[in-house]
Amino acid sequence: MKMTFQKLVIGASMAIGVSVLATAPAHATSFSFNNPNEIKTYTGGSNGNFIANDTVAASKALSDGNISSNVELWYSTENPTSNVGFTATQGNYSATVSSVTAGDWNTFGSQWLGDLLTAYTPFKSVWNGFSASTQSLVAGYFPSLGMGDPNIGSFQFGQNGGVELSLVGHLDVKTKLSDTLSTKLNEAWTGGVNSLFTVKTSLPSALEVQNKITSLQSALNSSQTPPAKKAMLPTQIAQLTSFKDLLNFQAALNAYQGEIGASEIAKVVTGGQTSYAYSFNPTASGITASDDGISYSAYYTWHTPGYITPPKRVPEPSIIIGLLSVAGVFVTQRKLKTVSI
Repeated sequence: MKMTFQKLVIGASMAIGVSVLATAPAHATSFSFNNPNEIKTYTGGSNGNFIANDTVAASKALSDGNISSNVELWYSTENPTSNVGFTATQGNYSATVSSVTAGDWNTFGSQWLGDLLTAYTPFKSVWNGFSASTQSLVAGYFPSLGMGDPNIGSFQFGQNGGVELSLVGHLDVKTKLSDTLSTKLNEAWTGGVNSLFTVKTSLPSALEVQNKITSLQSALNSSQTPPAKKAMLPTQIAQLTSFKDLLNFQAALNAYQGEIGASEIAKVVTGGQTSYAYSFNPTASGITASDDGISYSAYYTWHTPGYITPPKRVPEPSIIIGLLSVAGVFVTQRKLKTVSI
């Protein structure tokens, strides 16, 4: 009978403790996705799996504390045509995180470029040497860089409703930038620049282009040049000048010995304010994606201005009392057993 009574007391105490835990205030973040057909979840690590169109898996990846697990927003291509993402809600706090479109680049592209040149100063002098038309041309390349379909590794609200994201990407995007530049140079060459050279089947050097510009400039200044031909020369000179600028930019990029860390970009709307989340400060992740062995080698942390990290959750006093009651009963039971022996 004594043992039965002890078991009843222990059971009641444990029930009280569990009840208190169950009624403790919840602070979980919920996620809703505006286009589940354009999200893909990676379960994490170097041997992870890809799960498409699964909002449950995506919500878990955003909140599981494992940065390498992530959710790609707009995964069908690298150049989103709409803002696909999620809305996170926690109490009175709400924030929307989405992919970045060409229209968004028109809004924040100059800010991104300025931050890029500040982070990697060797390219600033090259950029400053560009003609205005070249700078405008390169700015038009931004949407095709394939950085607007971000992989979000984690999401967290701060104490004041601010937002912190981790963006999973590459430790070094130099090759990606170089490939984009090569593509644009080849497009410009086959799109008309080659017609300005009489015998040239491959890309010319920057010096060869400059010599051609000098020749056309002389023809423009000459009174012997027919008016019809002279009218075309300013456009041709501007075209060649931009082409030469791009060749110089490519040479500077190829000569750069360090890594170029640049995250993908997410659009964040919270508190009525729109921000663009990106970073040039990578942290090695220690893993690579299971499909290509290259991606996910780094993560980048971004947060809204004034972000305050939320405090670690501690049990409510009532929870602690409930658990201590359970512990006390176990101690009492052990003493009774000792006395009975």
